[in-house]
Amino acid sequence: MGNIDLGMTFQALLGDEWECGDIGVIQEYDNQCFLALIDVLGHGSEARKIALSAKKYLKNNYKMDLTDIINGLHEHLRGTRGAVAAVCHLDILTGELTYSGIGNITVRIFGTKPTRLIPRDGIIGYRMRKPQKHSIMLYPGDTILIHSDGIKEHFDLINYVGLLRENAGSIAVRILECFWKKMMMHLALY
Repeated sequence: MGNIDLGMTFQALLGDEWECGDIGVIQEYDNQCFLALIDVLGHGSEARKIALSAKKYLKNNYKMDLTDIINGLHEHLRGTRGAVAAVCHLDILTGELTYSGIGNITVRIFGTKPTRLIPRDGIIGYRMRKPQKHSIMLYPGDTILIHSDGIKEHFDLINYVGLLRENAGSIAVRILECFWKKMMMHLALY
């Protein structure tokens, strides 16, 4: 498969990024790449603290089998408000992507064979079904998009011709700009 281009961006629903419970991990090693996205339930500084703890766990265990990573993260987050997550290993040479996920994290492949990878139900750290892993082949030019529920789940790129030809960082920023739910809270006083 060859070279890969990686990019990531985040947007907190409330406050700044230091209040965001979404956090990602990218680790390249031995012609492999570990990709993960965690979305801690809720918002604010407590969610951020849990997300940073989960990130530390993943950075220390990213070479493990994916189901072992999910089970270990489940134990690590037990007693917290919990999280949802997707974890992936990508073999850079062959293009094989192995995936496991729990909760409402979306993993989509755009390109040769457009695919949506389906996570198991549950909340990591609270109650979840037994994690499973799945493998899929990626091809040169394919794009992996991993996002939390802050991005519209079902969107079509038909009106965004050329978006996937940009570099990974630009794609991440544009997806956020175009498809962020921008949930706003309004208070009406009468």
